[in-house]
Amino acid sequence: MTRPVFGLLLVVAALLQTALLPRWQLLVVTPGLILVLLLGWSAYRGVPEALAWVLVAGFLLDVLGLDRLGVNALALLPVVLIGGLTRGRFFHSALVFPMLLAGVATVVYVGALLALRSLLGEGGDATQMLGTVTFLQALMNGLLVPPIFGILGWLQRVEPERS
Repeated sequence: MTRPVFGLLLVVAALLQTALLPRWQLLVVTPGLILVLLLGWSAYRGVPEALAWVLVAGFLLDVLGLDRLGVNALALLPVVLIGGLTRGRFFHSALVFPMLLAGVATVVYVGALLALRSLLGEGGDATQMLGTVTFLQALMNGLLVPPIFGILGWLQRVEPERS
């Protein structure tokens, strides 16, 4: 039950992130909903299961954002590995560490995405990784951790992980 719900959450988040939020121009930056969802899923369900969802999320972001296939999936791989660091009893109760890791994951994701785009000749400049926009997006993604981790925690309680 939780996997189809999470898949639906990924589809809705991808549509919001690529189609609706950039058009509404509510803020200067667009939040990385997919990034925070995958970070949370790897924290609750583990890295191996989250890696499978990276393919789905990366494909959705590539198709909806008109990127080359596989670019977003490759850039999201380190996010899942970083999310695996929050796996454990201590970090589920404290949101400060996952919020900080969401910021770190944002910088790593943006850096990987820009590096891949520059390798493919699509005009990405890796020096933008430490820019103001990336910092604001990292801050916004950190603020998204409590509500998204709350939803994923509720899904985890509905159907706990089987060992």
